[in-house]
Amino acid sequence: LVCFYGACGNLDMAYKVFLSIQSKDVVSWNSMIAASVQRGCPDTALELFQAMDAENVKPNEVTLVCALSACAQLGAIDLGRWIHIYINKRGFKLDCYLSTALLYMYAKCGDLERALEVFHSVKRKDVFAWSAMIAGLAMHGHGKAAIDTFYRMQEAGVKPNAVTFINLLSACSHMGLVEEARLFFRQMLPVHGIEPQAQHYSCMVDVLGRAGYFDEVMDLIKMSMPHTAFVWSSLLGACWIHGNVDLAEVAFSRLIELEPRNDGAYVMLSNVYAKSGKWDKVSELRKLMRVSGLKKEQGYSSIEVHGTIHEFVVADNSHPMSTKIYSKLEEIALELKAEGYVPDKNQLLLIVEDEHMKEQALYLHSEKLAIVFGLLSLATSQPIRIMKNLRICGDCHSFAKAISKLYKREILVRDRYRFHRFKDGCCSCMDYW
Repeated sequence: LVCFYGACGNLDMAYKVFLSIQSKDVVSWNSMIAASVQRGCPDTALELFQAMDAENVKPNEVTLVCALSACAQLGAIDLGRWIHIYINKRGFKLDCYLSTALLYMYAKCGDLERALEVFHSVKRKDVFAWSAMIAGLAMHGHGKAAIDTFYRMQEAGVKPNAVTFINLLSACSHMGLVEEARLFFRQMLPVHGIEPQAQHYSCMVDVLGRAGYFDEVMDLIKMSMPHTAFVWSSLLGACWIHGNVDLAEVAFSRLIELEPRNDGAYVMLSNVYAKSGKWDKVSELRKLMRVSGLKKEQGYSSIEVHGTIHEFVVADNSHPMSTKIYSKLEEIALELKAEGYVPDKNQLLLIVEDEHMKEQALYLHSEKLAIVFGLLSLATSQPIRIMKNLRICGDCHSFAKAISKLYKREILVRDRYRFHRFKDGCCSCMDYW
């Protein structure tokens, strides 16, 4: 019943059934932990995992895979490392499922070097391990390395699957490898026998759209049947990058036809209008959202310090160290100005007349608060790892580059789409994201 309710998306009922079980064995715990992970509640999953340990119920491989998946979602690398140590101490066999979960956890938490170590330690790699490694390299912006891994996978005699190509095309997208993406996409069916699906077309729209090939994008979309929300969403994102208002409106209309309650579509088109200075259109869209009862997904940034996840939203005052954080932020703002840093006010997607207020609004972004908290809380030798649920804005990107140079710190930011590794004033994305 726990599995049934979890699969149906009713986590409350699953938990009620779980609590009613008098003697909970490892299967009961696994069912509840897995349901929490699958429904996007990784924090709940890890609380259950820790409660299971407190009840002296020994985890098995399934438990550990689920817990590692939750760590990956949250960016909880300290707990992920503890699980890795537990696996080694308890003598668990690192089969493909467990090793894949481990390498994916490290990659998603920002430790690509450790992910590669785990990958290379696996003697018999299946398609899931290879695909996970390609995904890890892709999200960190190592497009060429991801492609090399794909070729080594073929040399090893492992056949790619549909997910492999999603990861491979994503790697091309993150680094602007247009020709490589075209080649892999064309080879999918004739060479590998894999029919391109909606997500593959979406990846190609993303690759071509980011590079500004909008005519080719529209030709590709005509080939993609049926037209899915993934495809139109990718096109809308590309239009935002290039400020293509007319095509953005087309993509928005088609996306809303498919998903009328997609708040992200309204926000993205609003961002396109704001970037083009069409503030009247921004106001109209936001009014339409209010009338429709739609709310923008709230952005937040989280950071793990000494095993505890700290979460920040824009202009957050709820953290116990808020006074120190804002004081340090003011100090940093003065230091950065002295170094020549100027906030990018074009990134402010709100109508604010006063120039000083624009600067103040930009300094309240959640990424900046999380980075400052990291500066205050972590040793200088430790990288600052930030997890953000939305795309990082251009000004926060510039801010992180400046901080990495000024304070000689390594900063990793995982946003909705990829990792940004800031060091010595540069970013691993090479400003292509």
